[in-house]
Amino acid sequence: MKAIAVVVGTVLALFPNIRYLVGLRYSVDPVLERSVCRNVACSDELLLASAERLAGGSREDAAVALENLEEALRRNVASPYRWCDLGEALLAAGRIEEARYCFIRAVELGPQIPPVLWRAAQFYIQVHEPNRSQEYMGKMLELLPEYKELVFDAYFSNRGDVSDTLEHGFSPQSPLAKDYFRYLLVHATLEDVKKAWDWLKSHSIADDPLAGEYVDLLIKKGEYLLAVDTWKRTAGHYDNAYLRPNLVFNGDFESQPLQSGLDWRFPETPGVGIKRDSTVAFSGSSSLQIEFDGERNIDFRHLTHDVVAPPGHYHFRALVRTSELTTDQGIRFRLVDSSGRLNLETTQLTGTHDWTPVDLDFTLAGPVRLLRIEVVRQPSAKFDNKIRGRAWVDSVSLVRL
Repeated sequence: MKAIAVVVGTVLALFPNIRYLVGLRYSVDPVLERSVCRNVACSDELLLASAERLAGGSREDAAVALENLEEALRRNVASPYRWCDLGEALLAAGRIEEARYCFIRAVELGPQIPPVLWRAAQFYIQVHEPNRSQEYMGKMLELLPEYKELVFDAYFSNRGDVSDTLEHGFSPQSPLAKDYFRYLLVHATLEDVKKAWDWLKSHSIADDPLAGEYVDLLIKKGEYLLAVDTWKRTAGHYDNAYLRPNLVFNGDFESQPLQSGLDWRFPETPGVGIKRDSTVAFSGSSSLQIEFDGERNIDFRHLTHDVVAPPGHYHFRALVRTSELTTDQGIRFRLVDSSGRLNLETTQLTGTHDWTPVDLDFTLAGPVRLLRIEVVRQPSAKFDNKIRGRAWVDSVSLVRL
């Protein structure tokens, strides 16, 4: 027994030096690497490094790499990373079901570790199980939403059914599903965007701002009637008179303009302030106020509203009120269409006026078209040309006769 103790002590004393020599000679003596690691005389780090170097070599080298990974896992069976390492090696060797088990164990041990979820997702992509892949990517996305562009690119590159991607790639009611829809607005076909919108609606995830972005795309693609129907079904609850018969949504300004879709738009513009005013109204409780600061001879056409109009005879009407509106160029309404064939203007108002109607009658022929209603003020050619004062707009309507 004493002799055995001496031998064991000698081996233990030499063991760190063996590890050092192995590490030193790995780069020049692969035979030594395989021999020593096969006999468990190298560290975990060297064992894994050996497996990585040998994995892309000959069949014999790949087999040794697999043995090394199995040994590394045996040393630490609680590591989800080592289960992933072995799973990837087994997949490369064509042993798919064994690899599948490894990734199941990896996710069980690391259910909230993003790299583990990502590697599991990649496995399922390679074995052509996109729904499982998207499930794990979705879990990773919940933990690291800042990587959404990476995950969205992965979802999109698989070219699967967009409804399946939304169903499996996002947790129920996840706001990230709306972000993915916005991604699809830019990258996907219109048909896929339509499918995605239907999915969002069926899961009660779609909201008014998202509807505005979708309608903007439909209008851009010439899908005018679908745009109107979508807007009516989403934002229509704000305006019961929309399409009954008024084609102008929110013409009474009883709700805050959404600044998208088929509602009023007015970006910030130097020299003019635009806001909904609940202290002045012709009908209802609100109007839209336009205030010029007197610092500019402004060319103003920044208050707009798009309307989808089929062929027919139309009457346009709006009520305008002004207060101390200076210069010879006041405000008026202009109606133009996307083809450039229609360009109509109402009379302008300057100075101070109580609520005054402005009207237009016209006929549209041909296909359904998009009309743009604009509130405009043309630059003045006079010396005193910087406009100051306020105007209010209310009760804007376009009705087919």
